[in-house]
Amino acid sequence: MTAPDDRWLPSRPSAAVVWEKPTTTPDGRATAAEEAAAGQQHPPTPGSPSRRPPEPGPRWWRGLAPARRLGLGYLALVVAAVAVTAALVPGQPVYGGLSPWQGTSTVDLREAPTASGWTADLAGALAPGAPALCLRFPSVPVGDDGLVLVRAAPAWTYGFANDSGCGSDTSRVGSRVALLDTRDGRIAWVHDARDDFDDLGDLEGAEVLSASAIGPEGAPDRLLLRTSGGTLSKLVSLDPATGRVVDGSAPWRTTDSDQFQSEGQVVLTGRQPSAGGAYRYEVRDASDLGHVTWRGAGTTTGVVLALPDRALVSTSEGTVAVDPTTGRQRDWGTRLDALVGPLVHDDLIVSTSGRSGGFTAVDLDGRTRWTTSSELQGAPSAARSCLVVTDVAEDRVSCVDWDTGETRWSHERRGAVSVDGLAGQTDDDLFAAAPTGGDGALALRVLDGADGATTSVVELPGGAVPAATGRTVGYAFAYGSSGGRSTVVAFDRSSGERLWVYQGRLQVSFWGGVLVDVDVDGVAHELTGPAARDVVSPRW
Repeated sequence: MTAPDDRWLPSRPSAAVVWEKPTTTPDGRATAAEEAAAGQQHPPTPGSPSRRPPEPGPRWWRGLAPARRLGLGYLALVVAAVAVTAALVPGQPVYGGLSPWQGTSTVDLREAPTASGWTADLAGALAPGAPALCLRFPSVPVGDDGLVLVRAAPAWTYGFANDSGCGSDTSRVGSRVALLDTRDGRIAWVHDARDDFDDLGDLEGAEVLSASAIGPEGAPDRLLLRTSGGTLSKLVSLDPATGRVVDGSAPWRTTDSDQFQSEGQVVLTGRQPSAGGAYRYEVRDASDLGHVTWRGAGTTTGVVLALPDRALVSTSEGTVAVDPTTGRQRDWGTRLDALVGPLVHDDLIVSTSGRSGGFTAVDLDGRTRWTTSSELQGAPSAARSCLVVTDVAEDRVSCVDWDTGETRWSHERRGAVSVDGLAGQTDDDLFAAAPTGGDGALALRVLDGADGATTSVVELPGGAVPAATGRTVGYAFAYGSSGGRSTVVAFDRSSGERLWVYQGRLQVSFWGGVLVDVDVDGVAHELTGPAARDVVSPRW
């Protein structure tokens, strides 16, 4: 113990030891000169004014000023530190740092998850009395805050079922929708489409045919439902906060030729009055479903396209653009029916250029923005950084600049049958799926969006499809015991290494960026795991 009057003094540092490789003789011993130098000190050089030993180092070093020597010393330390860092972490993983693509952030589960989060009884809320094994639960995102609109649907509509009786047992399923908060699993409200129709008989079924969010991106203020009841169809608008009906259209008689599109403020419906006849269309503003702002005839092929602020209708005299609020129509810049498989991206509409090959992009007024080389062939898909064209016949993947139509890069021998971006990704990578053998196994090549270089390869089982990605973890869905894709395969986004495999019970899905497993009783379970560590800094 130290006495009160004693001052504590730190121990004096020992002399710095500098390692230097000794000069050795062929038999491994130090030279006689070195042994002698180790056991004696050199006296000052006779006649030296300072009586100090000469400074070590070459003559050019001794001639430098002290400040210059200090600067060179610091530079040497920096170079050494960089070299050591590079040697110690040559495989340092790198992940993206952009905002999540398509708006919603996807959870990063670095370790195998468990069904230990929230639970929600979907079957009880959406299809009471129906066998849960015969159900599936499709969803639609509502904004960027983790809200989803969920409905029940018969499993046979997805190509499989676990019970031969599912067809009859689920004949009345599909009339209800629920707003689910994926942050806590709370069901905010349930709406039943049977309430939208007057005098609907007990034996007549009702169904929600489609649902979409209307209003500002990321924070919609209305939910648009297309519903059917008995022999009638109807449009209904709900308040997202309460589920209350705030607007609706007059019902119309349902036909097999019914068409429906909605985008932004545009609601477009159509039907073919008789076989072989021209389609008849109606345009509404999404904020006033009870008022039809435009009616008109289309063509016998029924080619239309809903854009956020206008409806495009192909007529016998050309294509017209209709304002949904005023109903005013004007000629559009090109023929919509000449665009083959149009793909809309921001303010562009891209389609193949016909038999000549290549692709053409027009703006929202129908004016040509750019045209690619006719040699560019294949299936187009929209990715974050470019238009991706996959030419299976020539085994070529190309990346076309959205602004100019120039081919930024093109690579062959990728073996890809499809190339896409993934929801939630925080970089501009592309995901190219290529079969690797007769068992249906896939190699998922992750391509750098900047130059198309392969950054990693993920091995996936047969039938698997890429589903979504977080910042550091990517996910694919594979077939499981349910007969559907109920198995999750997780992989590291930098290395492609498989992280874990989760065997789901009935249906696995990403809802609002959260991984959800629905069990055989129709109860949804949030899959959770340890919080992802901040493994590295973003690459951007």
